[in-house]
Amino acid sequence: MAASAYLDHNATSPLRPAAFESMVEVLRAGGNPSSVHAAGRKARAVVEAARRQVASLVGALPTEIVFTSGGTEANSLALSGAGRRRVLVSAVEHDSVLRAVPGAEIVGVDGNGVVDLVALEQALASSGDEPVLVSVMLANNETGVLQPIAEAVRLARGAGALVHCDAVQAAGKVPVDVHGLGVDYLSLSAHKIGGPTGVGALMVRNGAPFATDRRGGGQESNRRAGTENVAGIAGFGAAAQEAGKQAAEGLDLAGWRDRIELSLVQIAPQARIFGACAKRITNTSCIAMPGVPAETQVMALDLAGVYISAGAACSSGKVQRSAVLAAMGVPAEEAATAVRISLGWNTELADIERLITAWRDLYIRVTQSDISQAEAA
Repeated sequence: MAASAYLDHNATSPLRPAAFESMVEVLRAGGNPSSVHAAGRKARAVVEAARRQVASLVGALPTEIVFTSGGTEANSLALSGAGRRRVLVSAVEHDSVLRAVPGAEIVGVDGNGVVDLVALEQALASSGDEPVLVSVMLANNETGVLQPIAEAVRLARGAGALVHCDAVQAAGKVPVDVHGLGVDYLSLSAHKIGGPTGVGALMVRNGAPFATDRRGGGQESNRRAGTENVAGIAGFGAAAQEAGKQAAEGLDLAGWRDRIELSLVQIAPQARIFGACAKRITNTSCIAMPGVPAETQVMALDLAGVYISAGAACSSGKVQRSAVLAAMGVPAEEAATAVRISLGWNTELADIERLITAWRDLYIRVTQSDISQAEAA
């Protein structure tokens, strides 16, 4: 059995060997892709090859891909670049969406975390002639719940609204076709699919309005100034290509995810799986261990060599109440016991078994301690 089981791919998926090799080759070669000499032209060729690879992963045209520093910047660029508009966002969006437009109007979700399409339709109807941008993620980072993007786009189009989709957690896990979805903007992040941190992309549909305040040398066709992170982009492209191959070969982690959930519920019958009645990406499970704080679970499993998380990993290592679970109507005391398990490209059966064993051992220790304390009282 491996020394540890890494089951936190929704935070960061380990770097794929192909991505590492691509990055090393670029770092050795050097070159600025804006330079006209041979080294610069070679760097430009690397960037454009990666652009095609990333575009292919989501069914976009290469000209529609703008490289960024990550998913957060991609979200910010989309929400600001669409121009002055009334912004509608779902209540379970990532903080990088919710905080990008502090005055955005929130559209609620049901108990499974699925956006309320009736509420969205009503919000759109109340806009009159005011220009609107709707932002709804494709897959939730905490629960894995998939959103009805096609239906949301249909409603938005009927009201003349633009649509942004944060697909950071969905790309490489479910088929993504930007033109099939009909969205105007779509955000991606390399390190969620086995690429490096610090690089992402925004798909801007050809013809969609887009203005940027990133002034500088005119890189990325004047859509995002600053010298491109050539090595990071190369790694992103390689990871996108590998993720696309695995998707085409039918990589499906649902069996292992279901095995985890079935085993944990058998161990603790009162355990609750959030979003279980909705469509989800196959690699993610958000589950509450009754009576055991999430921090305790994360630390105990860490000591057992199993790496999971307590919700989103974007708060400087702090464990905070999940806004996603709150929006789903989960009581605070129950949400405080929820952890996220997320599988990925290098997950093995031994990792699943190690998790189940560690979770069982912790639950037994806690319940036996509670019994002993009750008897002593």
